[in-house]
Amino acid sequence: MPHRTLIAGLSLVLAWTPTAASGTRAPSHSDRTALITRGWAGYLVRAGAGRFSKVRGTWVQPHVVCNRPGSSAAFWIGLGGTTPTSNALEQIGTSADCSERALVWHSAWYQLYPAPAVELPLVVRPGDTISASVAVGPGTVTLAVRDFTTGAAFSAQPPMSSAETDSAEWIVEAPASCLRTCAQLALAAFDRVHFAGITATSGAHTGTIRDPAWTSEQLQMATRNRTTRAIPTPLSADGSSFSVIG
Repeated sequence: MPHRTLIAGLSLVLAWTPTAASGTRAPSHSDRTALITRGWAGYLVRAGAGRFSKVRGTWVQPHVVCNRPGSSAAFWIGLGGTTPTSNALEQIGTSADCSERALVWHSAWYQLYPAPAVELPLVVRPGDTISASVAVGPGTVTLAVRDFTTGAAFSAQPPMSSAETDSAEWIVEAPASCLRTCAQLALAAFDRVHFAGITATSGAHTGTIRDPAWTSEQLQMATRNRTTRAIPTPLSADGSSFSVIG
C-alpha cells in the first residue's frame, strides 16, 4: 500500500518559529519580505486587524520522482495557522506521497486542524489542474475542490466553532507524519508547481496577493543549515500567480 501521511500544517508553522517568527530574512526575488521556514514554501497575506472569509487558487499537480523513499509533498490553500500562537488552520489540497518502495500515490484531502486530515474520494494524477477554495462562515467552513482535467469535484461544510482567519496562504509543504507524535517528512522531489487564479476575501473586498489592502510574505523552505528545499518565484504583475520550484 502506498505511503500515507497526515497533513499537520500547524505543527510545521510552529517548527519554523526559531527562524521565521524572529524575522530572519532570506534573499528575496522582487518581493520585499521573505521568511525562511523548514516546512512551507509559497506566499501568505495578512489584513492587519481584518479577517479573511475566503481563499481561492488553482494549481497543476506536479510529477514527483520518488528518489527519496518515504518522502511527501503537499500543495494547498488555506486560512489561519501562521503564528506561534495559532490554534487552528483550515486547508484543502493535494499530496504526492512516496512509499518506502519508491512508489508514488497522489491524493486530495482537507484538514480543519487540530482535527486529522480527511482524504477525499477524488482520483488525482500528475498534470491535473486542481481548483480549490476555503470559505469560513458562522460556525462552519465550506471546502471545495475540482479537478478540471477529469471533471470530478468535492465539497463539504463541516462545523467548526473556532476557525482562524487572520491570514490566507498558498503553500507547498513538507508534511508531517503523525502517530503518537509528529515528525516532518523529507520533501518529495518535484520540478515545480504553478499556482494561479489566486484571490483572498476580507470583508467585502477581494484581491490578489499584491492587493494594497493587505501585506504579503514570501516563504522559502530550507533545512536548519539553510540548504534550500523549495523556493517561490516572484509574483506575476497582478499578484494572481507564482510557481514554487522544488
